[in-house]
Amino acid sequence: MSDAPPLAKRKRNSTANETATPIRSHIWKPFGDIVLQAESTQFRVSRDVLANQSPVFADMFDVPQPPNEPQIDGCPLVILSEDRAKDWEFLLGILYDNPFEFKKSLGFDMAVALLRLGRKYGIPTAEASAIRRIHSEFPAAFEAWNRNELLLEVEDVDRNLIDILTLAYEFGINTSIPTIAYACLRDKSLEQIFTGVMRTDGSRVLPPQKILQALTIGFERIMRFQHEAYMWMENDTVIPCTLCRQREKCAEARVELHRVVAWNDLTNAPDCFALCFDFEDFSGDFCKPCAIAGKAAHAVSRTKAWQTLPTFFGLPGWKELEDVQ
Repeated sequence: MSDAPPLAKRKRNSTANETATPIRSHIWKPFGDIVLQAESTQFRVSRDVLANQSPVFADMFDVPQPPNEPQIDGCPLVILSEDRAKDWEFLLGILYDNPFEFKKSLGFDMAVALLRLGRKYGIPTAEASAIRRIHSEFPAAFEAWNRNELLLEVEDVDRNLIDILTLAYEFGINTSIPTIAYACLRDKSLEQIFTGVMRTDGSRVLPPQKILQALTIGFERIMRFQHEAYMWMENDTVIPCTLCRQREKCAEARVELHRVVAWNDLTNAPDCFALCFDFEDFSGDFCKPCAIAGKAAHAVSRTKAWQTLPTFFGLPGWKELEDVQ
């Protein structure tokens, strides 16, 4: 006998949304045999669809329900008191209308919905789909990072990096935190992050204290690392090289390169440049021997930056870093 709890009843401390006049979602299946209510929105669906995806619902439906439970059109009513209506809109829309959506790019709101509901109700396909997308775009492998370079499939991610970082911390997607945090520091200055990053809907997102602390310490460590690892940009140990054909010109080009990459015009602040600039873009400013020497020096510094990246944000190294299961 399953020990799953009976279907949720209305609670005396229901939220204002739950006690508001219910509205029917467009997901109202005429042959559905159960009604879900999240906030003030109701969904008529089939138990089989939910039970097939979620062991939580499967166990719940195995438990006989008490008599005189509330019903809608002859269907038991289940109040999902802590869930958001739009999350269920996303999930049910995929389950009923477009099951292949799990394999496609995800909007941020959809990724949130799949993570929250997937983990809460034990829907591995939903949770794994969202985590797989985040892993794909914020990888833990240097080769994958080099291929992606933030060519993201999580739609609108550039406007929601702080939200995605907060989500990664909340759900323990630890192996993506270093690259998301790094992307945040390239996208916004610390001043912008501390005062709240504007979302597309006009609201502002302010990260929790734990994340603010990690970003602040991470920024300072990255600045220190870049100063040490890229000291060759500030002196002549690499450029001009011993085979240089135009020493004065190459020295000037090196100084200009450092000026360009070390300052982020987008954020109007020092830039976390180590992982994101390509020396090839500047090689034409140097003679061939200096271009080869600079490219080699950058490759060494960039590889070291990647190897050290998690520790900038107070995390274990890549080999020890794991997601929370």
